[in-house]
Amino acid sequence: MLLLSARTFRRRSRLLVLVLVSIAIVLVHRYQAAFAVVHVRFQQQTVSGAWWPHGGSTSGLVADVSNATLGFQQIFVVNLPVRTDRSDAMVLAASLTGLQLTFSAGVDASTVQDRVLPADSASQSIHPGNKGSWRAHMNVLRQIIERNLTTALIMEDDIDWDARLKAQMGLFARAAQAYLQPGKGPEKATLARRHTPPFGKERSKRREARENQNPMPRKGQQVPNPPVHRQVPTADAEQYTQRQHDVSLAEAPAYVPATTSPYGDDWDVLWLGHCGTEFPTSPPSPAKRSDSAAPANGKEGGPMSAPAQLPLLRVTIPDDTSVPRPADLRPHPYALPDRLGDLYPPQTRVVHAASGTLCTQAYAVSQKGARRLLYQFGLASFTTGFDLMLRDWCDGMYRLGPGTTPRQKRRAAILERTREEHERPPLFSHYLTAKEANSDIGAQGGGFLHKTGSQYVRLSVQQNLRRLVNGVNVQGLQDQWPGEAGRPGDRPANGV
Repeated sequence: MLLLSARTFRRRSRLLVLVLVSIAIVLVHRYQAAFAVVHVRFQQQTVSGAWWPHGGSTSGLVADVSNATLGFQQIFVVNLPVRTDRSDAMVLAASLTGLQLTFSAGVDASTVQDRVLPADSASQSIHPGNKGSWRAHMNVLRQIIERNLTTALIMEDDIDWDARLKAQMGLFARAAQAYLQPGKGPEKATLARRHTPPFGKERSKRREARENQNPMPRKGQQVPNPPVHRQVPTADAEQYTQRQHDVSLAEAPAYVPATTSPYGDDWDVLWLGHCGTEFPTSPPSPAKRSDSAAPANGKEGGPMSAPAQLPLLRVTIPDDTSVPRPADLRPHPYALPDRLGDLYPPQTRVVHAASGTLCTQAYAVSQKGARRLLYQFGLASFTTGFDLMLRDWCDGMYRLGPGTTPRQKRRAAILERTREEHERPPLFSHYLTAKEANSDIGAQGGGFLHKTGSQYVRLSVQQNLRRLVNGVNVQGLQDQWPGEAGRPGDRPANGV
């Protein structure tokens, strides 16, 4: 064995230290970006309250909801370039809540020529502002198609959201998958399909088979006690029937996890911000809507005279303290309270099929949905405001298409409209400013509404911009609707 001198040993020790320091420097430079991401996420905790909501661990794509685009590939904001006041507010609100926005230029109605409109618009009286809004939304849909984006969220530039938006979207993603994904085990159908009338002949066959297995008892054979049928008062019959189609998120049946989007694999539109909606009914109301175009019975791309049958399923999210109290659930200050507050306990959110929904404050589309919408309203039909046409489209009033048989058309009326979902109360709401003219299309409330703030949103980002800029955390934000639903700073649904 060779014995090293003390001087040689000291030299090699110094060399080893230099090598270790060099390796450490290389590693720091290589992973500097990762350290920066961790630092940004740590800062975002002061606003979102947590990296992930509702306790429990995340799995699959649902964790992507916490990224800068809420799990979508891109977030677009429709904004007229001259409205720098709105774009400034949106950029500031997004940066303070960890979002990344892409602005899409709004369109001045005076630049939209009649010759570019679909043919059926010639017989309609369309407000000039609706023409600019229509073209602006068509331009966003075209960008989504051109860039081949799998999913995208489209916002208007005068909206507001809660400082805990990512926590809320995490719960919505789980509810959307429970709603849309195929079931595990023997029942492969989606939960939405299982709650869509008519419920098929299969159940009748199963019932008949059970009766055949239990024939009339013989003489002397013990007869089981007959089932007790609950007598439901007529006034409560509708609500009692609907309870059969209410599924709590915590009790939803097992489903196949999504692989393409945190919100499910097979959807066209997710309507996340609106100014009013309805629950689907069975049978659907055949009444003609006064603000819809004249029915074309599916010819030339026009709407039908009545909506299709939508799923009756409602996925409920209880104990969400970001929901205002029932008396404050109104689409605008002078509207009647939302039925949600009458039908469900306080602090309850509900995910259901979009029905009778108004205003396009925020909605997400898939690539397939963008193609369908651009064809339907960019080429085939333009008869009224875009949000009204989107409402009728989600209600199944544009369900017919070329090359389909009557049987296929009836099937489409039932199945295809299970792909439009809606959150109630909405996660995005119109933000009213102190300015007199706060809409580029039409003043909300007929122009008689002069108020600041937003409906449905408790910890408003727009109302709390000054506090957020000055570093106030979520517990120190002002609550727009404190009421009895909780105290300022409460987190959504058992958030950690």
